[in-house]
Amino acid sequence: MGRSKSSSYEGMTFGFLVIAFAVSMLVAWMLEDWWLFIPLVLILAGGWWAVIGLLMRPGEGARGSGLGAMSYFVFWGATLVLLGAIWLLNDLYPGNAIALVALFLIWIGAMAVGLSLVRLRRQGQKG
Repeated sequence: MGRSKSSSYEGMTFGFLVIAFAVSMLVAWMLEDWWLFIPLVLILAGGWWAVIGLLMRPGEGARGSGLGAMSYFVFWGATLVLLGAIWLLNDLYPGNAIALVALFLIWIGAMAVGLSLVRLRRQGQKG
């Protein structure tokens, strides 16, 4: 059963990525700004992966760390959304690269702390 559910997630993800790719192409073509294609794909794909991660049950597809696929999908999905948003913000408001890099570093640090706290809490419950 776990194998078919994994295949199901992979199939949905592949299908949505094809749709995100096509939508991003159409939006970039309509706006006549092909540089928008990349951040739009990042935002759409990242949003999808974050949603998939939020819809998974905790511990589903658990890896060796015990955090599971849920944390993996939510972290990387949200990180892709943030990278796409940073790209768009830099395009709309040029000259803020330092602030945007700082925002990204704060995000990575906050996620590292948050995931470490979850791991510590789970270890405390076991012991």
